[in-house]
Amino acid sequence: MRVDISGLDMNALMPLHALLEVRHVTRAAERCHMSQPTMSAYLARLRRYFDDELIVRGTGGYELTPLGHRLLPLVTEVLTAAESVFRTRAGFDPATSERRFVISCSGYATGVIGRPLSTRLAGASPTLSVQFCALKDGFGERDLLEADLVIAPLSFSVPAESEKLFSDDFVCLLDSANPAAADGELTAERLSELTHVGVTRRSGSPTIAHKLLDGLGMRARVAMLTDEWANLPWLLQDTDMVALLPRRVAQRASRSGAFTIREVPGYDRATFTESVLWHPSRSADPGIRWLRGELRTALAATA
Repeated sequence: MRVDISGLDMNALMPLHALLEVRHVTRAAERCHMSQPTMSAYLARLRRYFDDELIVRGTGGYELTPLGHRLLPLVTEVLTAAESVFRTRAGFDPATSERRFVISCSGYATGVIGRPLSTRLAGASPTLSVQFCALKDGFGERDLLEADLVIAPLSFSVPAESEKLFSDDFVCLLDSANPAAADGELTAERLSELTHVGVTRRSGSPTIAHKLLDGLGMRARVAMLTDEWANLPWLLQDTDMVALLPRRVAQRASRSGAFTIREVPGYDRATFTESVLWHPSRSADPGIRWLRGELRTALAATA
């Protein structure tokens, strides 16, 4: 069935996306580099076309209508696909490109890939750049559309292309002055006696560390929590507490000599894997294909 869009033109897509994203006429106008009256005129046209208000004033500011909520991911996908079309047509040369790639990932993943990737890019291109953005807890398709690449476990249910990037496992980290660090091996009984620092998710879903402790039948007392694995050494330093955290984070912290690593008692070192994901509409983008290759090469050099 053909839909009549004669009442609009493709130029309305950018204002529509800005209005749905920022939910404010003036800020949407600023984003699109147009005047506020012009954006207001676009909003009026869009409301007539869709026969819906799209954005309405609520108790805490402007809110999307139910139709507005349904339209936002669709418009984002259309604009992303259009961007991919023109990037494919223009080609990609890393030596001359001034493109800024956006990678959405955790602080932990940024710590793992940041340094080796920057080393690779310094030799490949003097002009392009990479922006790391925090990955939301329980990200969805919209987040996948807003970033060029996402680095996350494959446990997230989003429509994405993916490939494995790197693996890690968990260890115990203690301040080197902690009496428990003097033991050659950390027993389950000793681990249960120690006060813990840990990571929590805003959604309340358990982390791998929680599952490990549950598997050991251990109810640990957690005194301090953060939302990033990379923050745990800061909370541990100069204390008698312990943290279960990824080995790569622990190894980096222990290089200073201020921390001691111990294996998790009764743990078979089952690994977890972080993958690189991208929206299917970006699969033909030569720049993103190139960046995925650089990530693989950069991490292979650190293995």
